[in-house]
Amino acid sequence: MMFPTDNRIVIKKLTVRTIKASKIRNIFVVTAIALTALLLSTIFSIGISGVESVKLQKIRTMGTIEHGGLTCPTDVQIKKLKSLDYIKYVGIMAHAGDIVKTPEMGNLSLSLFWFDNTEWEKLRVPAMSNINGKYPQAYNEIMIPEWILKRMGITDPKIGMDIPIKYRKAGDTEPRATSETFKLSAYYTEYSNLRSGNIGTMYVSKAFLDKNGITPEISGTATVHFKSNKNIEQQFEKLIKEVTASPNQKWKMVPLYETVNGDRLSTIIGLSGLILFIMLSSYLLIYNVLYISVSKDVHFYGLLKTVGTTPKQIRRIVTGQAIRLTALGVPLGLVLGAAVSFVAVPFALSGASIDTGIKISFNPIIYIGAAVFSLVTTLISSIKPAGMAASISPIEAVRYTGATVSLKLRKGSRGGKVQKMAFRNVFRNRRRAAIVLLSLFMGITTFMLVNTLVLSMDTENYVNSYMDNDFTLTNNTFFQNGTGIKQKFDNDFISKLESIEGVTEIRKVYQKIVTLKYDEDLYKKHIEEFAKRFNAQIPTSEEIKKNPRIFWSNLVGLDTEFLSNRNKTLTEPVDLEAFKTGQIALISTNNPKLFKVSSRIDFTADEKNYSIKLGGFLPERTAFSGGFGLAPVVYISNDYMKKLFNDPVLCSITINSQKDKEADVLKQLKEMTANDNEISMDSRLETLEQFRSSKTMLYILGGGLSLILALIGILNFVNVMVTGVNTRRREFAVLESIGMTPKQMKRMLALEGLTYAIISCGLVVTLGVAIDIWIFSLFKKQADYAIFTFPAIPLGLSVVIIFAVCILVPVAAYVTTTKDTVTERLRSVEG
Repeated sequence: MMFPTDNRIVIKKLTVRTIKASKIRNIFVVTAIALTALLLSTIFSIGISGVESVKLQKIRTMGTIEHGGLTCPTDVQIKKLKSLDYIKYVGIMAHAGDIVKTPEMGNLSLSLFWFDNTEWEKLRVPAMSNINGKYPQAYNEIMIPEWILKRMGITDPKIGMDIPIKYRKAGDTEPRATSETFKLSAYYTEYSNLRSGNIGTMYVSKAFLDKNGITPEISGTATVHFKSNKNIEQQFEKLIKEVTASPNQKWKMVPLYETVNGDRLSTIIGLSGLILFIMLSSYLLIYNVLYISVSKDVHFYGLLKTVGTTPKQIRRIVTGQAIRLTALGVPLGLVLGAAVSFVAVPFALSGASIDTGIKISFNPIIYIGAAVFSLVTTLISSIKPAGMAASISPIEAVRYTGATVSLKLRKGSRGGKVQKMAFRNVFRNRRRAAIVLLSLFMGITTFMLVNTLVLSMDTENYVNSYMDNDFTLTNNTFFQNGTGIKQKFDNDFISKLESIEGVTEIRKVYQKIVTLKYDEDLYKKHIEEFAKRFNAQIPTSEEIKKNPRIFWSNLVGLDTEFLSNRNKTLTEPVDLEAFKTGQIALISTNNPKLFKVSSRIDFTADEKNYSIKLGGFLPERTAFSGGFGLAPVVYISNDYMKKLFNDPVLCSITINSQKDKEADVLKQLKEMTANDNEISMDSRLETLEQFRSSKTMLYILGGGLSLILALIGILNFVNVMVTGVNTRRREFAVLESIGMTPKQMKRMLALEGLTYAIISCGLVVTLGVAIDIWIFSLFKKQADYAIFTFPAIPLGLSVVIIFAVCILVPVAAYVTTTKDTVTERLRSVEG
């Protein structure tokens, strides 16, 4: 009767000793695992840091983490909100007053507000930074953001300093204003002005609110923050049903949490594909190293079988080696990944226009995920070699030579030529050869692809595709809620522009919000295409007729000279005289077939009705790229715009300059628009520079990634050749003993490496180039400014490196392993 014995300690000892006996193998496996962990942790870090930074920017520019609120809440409603189990915080705030016109601050639109403790500490503080002082408690205390203090001329604020304020309290119907001196109780960095422009808020105490008889029910809001950040819209709908609002109240959800699917799915798919690609590249190297290691130690595993070691125990030895090597490689890769993240994350996000600061995330998920994926890659890589080791029988182990030799006889006098022998040696083990070739192919192709995409991002073509002019000044009051539309570009401003040396052309764009009269024959196809493009739920014809304001649009005035220049590029030129005199209007569309020329365009503005004939079309975003309604944008001439409306407001101004004066003009325009958030400027020169910086960033990051993947492919080849030469020492000794010279041996090995290089590079210039062109065609759909640029020089350099490595490594390995005499090598047991 046999009694079971616990051999786990023996198996552990064998595992550790086999690891110690294969130092070169260990270096390759640990390097592959470390590179995998490095790449994955860096990619996860950039991805999660990007998401966190964008999320932080949205929260900071929104100025709060609340999910929504109810205006003019009653005590009963507030109590109900606080009782709901799915609400975490309920904050209360109230509008206390408005600061009267502030010409010394650039006519800011400023309000006075009060927050309760929950609103301030739980919902507002997370969106602020650099808070100094405490929230106002006394009647005459006030808290002001730093950007407003700077606009007031206070660059070095001190707690307790006097702040004179002229305000009108909330609810006052009379125009009188109150002047008081407040004490600064706190100041902080606020970011919501980046979104709202010249709109700001100062904060007062509860004592101020009580003394002026103001309550949240009169002019306040009860804000809520749900316990879960998932399905905000559904939770908000549930809240609206549970807490009924009266006709004079409104439920408002913070726009940040409105459903935006965007490109989330495509981003996830792209990131998943990149992770799988990295895992596959690493798998090829780790698998090949372990496979070669098992092939080399076949005799060892056969001997273990003869002493009673079970297949399961042999699998444990091989997988145990992989796990222990992972325990070395993963921490090394994660440490390197964390270090690289300090440079890679800010660099990668530098082109993302995140104005509220970049957040480098060290979320445990990053490193847990990288470690798990690296471990999974290693374990998958070890399955086949472990199975191979476990299935070896003692008899097969004795006969095993590590090569699959065909029994087919080869007749002829050329069978022994060095080049023939080299080619046959490459494919003695077809599986090993295929893995090495695939690994090299993937590395070089990735390098080629990254270079193609980055080099194809033509900076000049990008700017020319999206910018028709050197400078564009935009009146932001058209797009800001609550400020009212202002004439930012008055006659004085225009005179200053005209006096700038180097300015060659100034074009004015006027704008007026109008309501188009819905005509099914004219607009039906347009709104159907609108629904398809934006995946929108469009109203029916009956709904539009019941509520005509739904069909609003922008009436845009253009200089006739501007249209004269555009006429040269239009398929059907516009009648300039008819356009100038107001006989015809143009519709903005990229699909003119949706409309019928000569139809009447009827619209309403300022409660007056107008009608004009449709006389042609302009491409979308011609001279105007503001918000769009359901109705199409309509263009008329500036001359006709001035006839229809008294003092129409300028929406934007486009400016062109002499090329050698462009930098000087940019400097003067910045001086003219400094500290005025109601005017924004787009500059061809700055856009060009930003795009070049982004291109450089992508080139470095993408190039770094592709180089590491290429390095994995080269390491795979180096491992195969070094191990192959080492295991074939006895074979080389036999060949030398029958007359083959060391020079011929080196030539044969160089030809073996050359065969790998020729085949892998041949695959790259055929299949790889086809993949490159296909990927570019997909990229072109997203970046229409891209011009296909084949990376001949980078690819040529990489091919030279591959050929050099493939030729030199086998020869170098042979030289280092054949220092002993032929006799000594023939006596070698390991061979």
